Amino acid sequence: MMTEYVTQFCTIATSKRLAIRWSLLLAILAFEFMAITIRHDMPPLLETEVSWSVRLFHSSNKIWRIGLWIICANLLIFSPRIKAVLGSLREQSSEYHWSIWLAFHIFTFFAFAVVTAFLFATPVNPARLTAFWFAVWFTLLSATLLLWLLALAPGQFWLRLIRQEYTALLMGGMLGIGAWQTIRVLNRREGFLGQEEFWNSLSIPTMQLVHTLLSWIYDDLVYQPLVYQPEKFLLGTASFQVEIFYPCSGLEGIALITLFLAIYLWLFRKALRFPQAFWLFPLGILFIWLANAVRIAMLIAIGASFSPEVALQGFHAQAGWIAFTLIAIGAIALSNRMQFFTIANSGFPVVGADKSLAAALLVPLLALMAASMVSSAFSSGFDRLYPVRVAAIAVALYYFRDAYKGLGWSWSWQAPLIGTAVFLIWMLLEPDADSSKTALSQGLAELTSGSAAIWLAFRVIGSAIAVPLAEELAFRGYLIRKLTAKDFENVPLGQFSWFSFMATSVLFGLMHERWVAGILAGMGYALALYRRGQLGDAVIAHMTTNALIAVFVLTQAKWSLWS
Repeated sequence: MMTEYVTQFCTIATSKRLAIRWSLLLAILAFEFMAITIRHDMPPLLETEVSWSVRLFHSSNKIWRIGLWIICANLLIFSPRIKAVLGSLREQSSEYHWSIWLAFHIFTFFAFAVVTAFLFATPVNPARLTAFWFAVWFTLLSATLLLWLLALAPGQFWLRLIRQEYTALLMGGMLGIGAWQTIRVLNRREGFLGQEEFWNSLSIPTMQLVHTLLSWIYDDLVYQPLVYQPEKFLLGTASFQVEIFYPCSGLEGIALITLFLAIYLWLFRKALRFPQAFWLFPLGILFIWLANAVRIAMLIAIGASFSPEVALQGFHAQAGWIAFTLIAIGAIALSNRMQFFTIANSGFPVVGADKSLAAALLVPLLALMAASMVSSAFSSGFDRLYPVRVAAIAVALYYFRDAYKGLGWSWSWQAPLIGTAVFLIWMLLEPDADSSKTALSQGLAELTSGSAAIWLAFRVIGSAIAVPLAEELAFRGYLIRKLTAKDFENVPLGQFSWFSFMATSVLFGLMHERWVAGILAGMGYALALYRRGQLGDAVIAHMTTNALIAVFVLTQAKWSLWS
């Protein structure tokens, strides 16, 4: 019995040591990435700079974008075997002497940063951008990444991974490059092979439908006649017009819903009927295209009859995501409520389960996201309707209040210390910005003193209390356990899993505009949970961070932190 306890203790201690080491390595890599990409950026290519070496340097800023696409593609391909790969990585890294490789990595990164500063200093000197210096720069970049990988795990792990999974790695690389190139082509105004007419031809049926919708409103209004110029892809009224090129044709929404449904069908392939489930693709594409036409019609109507600022800033940015979210949720609801799509007794998660624990943990965050999109859609940069977000979270928390009793709400004094540490990291990674010119500061200046005070009170309550509760219930209460075991209700709070720790931290960071700081914050709050297995520790740590940010914003007028 004593031997068993010692073995379990050593396993837990090793896991925590690895957690600290990997968190440190990821934080170092994130800091280095931000330091290089923020400080140095290649300016636009000039007409006179035509040498191939200069053009090679000019294309170097695409390397990290391609790398991110390749990493994402490999994560998708390796997702069924990610636990096995992480288990092997953990096994080979437990007694690994990694510090010497980290020292070499830091030294090499310093040399890489010096060379980068020399070559990319403003103004850029084309005489420096030679083939020799590009070889030096690229060699240092490759060595920096290689040494970081060797600090993460021994070389034999990487060699074995390449030998065993070279086909999957090659496929992931090709898929990542292909996805990057596809997005790049879609974002070019000239289109594929310069065929602008091909891409813009997709806008014609969208434009015709939008014109039909608007004609129901504006044809009878003499003072607001419709402007309809199909040859210029121009549509609107005399006071407000938009160009409906291919990005507005619904193409991006079609691509997003197709990708979402493909992932959804793959994840729940055992619960869905095939080939019947493939009918979700044409249905999703049709509804997303119709929703896009309605969005453009509403955009023009708001800009022409209400506020051009709201139309172009809030509504234009959020309406598409609102439509995509609703259609995605609708596809899931349709598929698991109709036997045509779903296998009987498949254990498929039924939408609308009555006050289940999963719903209690997720609904507050979903309510926050929905309220955020709606309130932002009707703002011109300054969200006057922010109190709606607080109210949405409060209603959801009150409705599910009985489900939260067994989640461990005690907290220790270490939780505020972790929250303070996260605050300091957040501030260190915060870029310098002129807070006097933000939409928030300008919007507050337009309010009366009483209205501004009420808005700020709701903003502080939301930031320091409501948002931390909603996010911690979803990420540390639900997702971190769901990624550990399918029946998450039986997973004790605080049970450690490398996959759930890293995945929830990354997803938490991606939810925030400052994603690097967000990932590190997610790690900090997860560690607060792991210490004692009490959700209250993670909540208090999160509240402490946001409260300190609120104090800093109000005392230093650093409004960009709330932007």
